[in-house]
Amino acid sequence: MKLRVPKRIKLWERLWASSILLYTVFATFVVWKTLSKYGVNPIIFGCLDAITSWTYGIGTARLVTTLIEKKREQINKWVFISAISFLIPPIYVLSSASKAPRSDYYSVIGVIVILALFSLFSLISQIRKKNTKGH
Repeated sequence: MKLRVPKRIKLWERLWASSILLYTVFATFVVWKTLSKYGVNPIIFGCLDAITSWTYGIGTARLVTTLIEKKREQINKWVFISAISFLIPPIYVLSSASKAPRSDYYSVIGVIVILALFSLFSLISQIRKKNTKGH
């Protein structure tokens, strides 16, 4: 069964995904300034992040929609897409950085954890907000 998404929700999904793309520009700049000297290619990172940020934005938006509409058969698909999209850029950074100080690795892992927690709390907040409006 295909998830039917109203035009209004698609607009918000695209706005959300676009805002994540703006984050990609910022993250690529930070990678260029801080990690390029350790072998992390900011162009590769930027391309990976741009592609995966769009799928992450759409994936998380659809995940919220499927959770609210209780479309359980769709939830695993959107969780998987969101998680993979979220993890690809930092995995690239961690795997390509060579001879970086240990503190840089910890910083990257810290950013991943903080962003994951922020995403989780944001997801929960969106679901709660939608559920309270619906009842």
